[in-house]
Amino acid sequence: MFTAVLNRLSEFRRARKGNMATMFALSLPIGLATAALAVDEGSLYVERREAQSITDLAAIYAAGNIAKADAAVLKVFNNNQQNNVVLVDGSTPQTLTVGYKRVLVEKGRYAADPTVAVDARFVVGAMPPNAVRVTYSKDGTTFFANALIGERKIVTTAVATAPAEAAFSVGSRLASLNGGLLNSLLGGLLGTTLSLNVMDYNALLGADVNALQFIDALKTGLNLTAGTYNEVLQAEASVGQILSALATVNKDRDADIALNKLLGSHIPGSLKVPLKNYIDLGAIGKLSTGRGAAGLDADVGIMELVSAAAAIANGKNQVAVDLGAGVPGLLGVKLNVAIGEPPQGYSWFAVGEPGKIVRTAQTRLQLVVTVGGTGGLVDSVLGGSVRVPLYVELAYAEAQLKSVSCPTGKPASAIVTVDAQPGVAEIWLGDINPEELRVFTKRPVVQPAQLVKLNPVGLNVLTVDVKGAANVRIGNMTPQALTFNKSDIDARRVKSVSTRNLTQSLTASLLSGLTLDVDLKVLGLGLGLFVPTDAAVKTAIVGLLSGVTAPIDGLLYNVLTLVGVKVGEADVRVHGVNCGRSVLVL
Repeated sequence: MFTAVLNRLSEFRRARKGNMATMFALSLPIGLATAALAVDEGSLYVERREAQSITDLAAIYAAGNIAKADAAVLKVFNNNQQNNVVLVDGSTPQTLTVGYKRVLVEKGRYAADPTVAVDARFVVGAMPPNAVRVTYSKDGTTFFANALIGERKIVTTAVATAPAEAAFSVGSRLASLNGGLLNSLLGGLLGTTLSLNVMDYNALLGADVNALQFIDALKTGLNLTAGTYNEVLQAEASVGQILSALATVNKDRDADIALNKLLGSHIPGSLKVPLKNYIDLGAIGKLSTGRGAAGLDADVGIMELVSAAAAIANGKNQVAVDLGAGVPGLLGVKLNVAIGEPPQGYSWFAVGEPGKIVRTAQTRLQLVVTVGGTGGLVDSVLGGSVRVPLYVELAYAEAQLKSVSCPTGKPASAIVTVDAQPGVAEIWLGDINPEELRVFTKRPVVQPAQLVKLNPVGLNVLTVDVKGAANVRIGNMTPQALTFNKSDIDARRVKSVSTRNLTQSLTASLLSGLTLDVDLKVLGLGLGLFVPTDAAVKTAIVGLLSGVTAPIDGLLYNVLTLVGVKVGEADVRVHGVNCGRSVLVL
């Protein structure tokens, strides 16, 4: 019997029947689990690819609409049938209701700097933003493998930037013209005598040239071998060379006549303009020369370029002009103008991304005006005229490019916002030493103005001594936003900001705080002589000055506007927009 049992066991060991069935039964669960895992992994891979594509699209669209980045991102997700998407910030708890998806939108700055590690080129929160990072997280969809691998998270990230740029400027634009005054002042700045008429100035005001074509012409005129526009801007050019370059690229016949008159006026070759203080091209300056309008479609006014060149060439210098009786309503005008060097690192015209700043130069003006009476006390006692010395000090005006948006990616949809504020201005009725005008490291000492000092009857029996003083400060430290669209840019539209505390004319504001010191002395044989009271003299002088506020205001306006500044105002123009396409960078 024992032998029979052993035989049976031996037969069982040798038996092969049912092996496949057994192996199949044992391996079937493993095969099913592997297949389920493969199906789920394949599904997750496709889902992750889809999520990354949507994230990329959202980042690209948001970078092109950075002012409304959150809304742009949600729009992309909604258009791609991604429901239950929740916009979160960094402080939002990680846990969300099942089925909801998280999107984190972060704005910052991206710098394409090869010296910086790739993952450090995007800085969240850096201002002003030029890039957007979108992080999308959701629960992955699994069909079979939850029990084996649990829930799977899908997290995708994309960084995109749209380096949109704008060309813009700050300064002042002439609205009314006085040909004689402009010839005297511009001629003084250029060290020559000018004979342009009002039509010539209107032609210069109405004509533009392309910025890069102008610099290309400068390169040729200077015989430079520079390869890029920034290399050209490292050179110096005489005012004459600048005028020649303008004449080369100008296409307006009337402006060409005016430029030829300027070129024939024998401007000293010693007047040099450091081009880096003249025009700032930003990143566009890295382009090779010869691009012209294809490199940057931005036009600049010829009159602005001429005035800026004259002002920069005269940095730290002083111009004295005697206009005599050339200003209607005034008996005589003498003025001294001093223009400081442009603020270090800033120009009046620049091309750049949001954050770029342009500034005017600091300016000082001494104006001595003689005004006359129309009879009465002014003529009989005050000698028929009153001397009015004014001193004006203007800090730089500033404009900062706040945002450049191209919603469709094309310049036709461009919207540019510029924050601008006028320079703080201070005006005195008083006398200064003209030699102190050009020393910008310290403010001139302002003494009470000697308005009247005379002996009206010539017998040393009556002397009249009238001194006056007044001071007004005009400033607005809060920037004001100006918005330009493509129509504004094409129309050469200039928009202005002004101080909110200048509610009346400039001269009237000054006279409202006027204090007068009248000294009338009767000497010797003054018996029977009519001697007015101090009050009567003050009334006569205030009345006289109040009647000439308009011509004095007009004089100040024209003089300061020509050198690129205004009291209590700043003019801003956007010259062109370069809508960089949104691109993925990380």
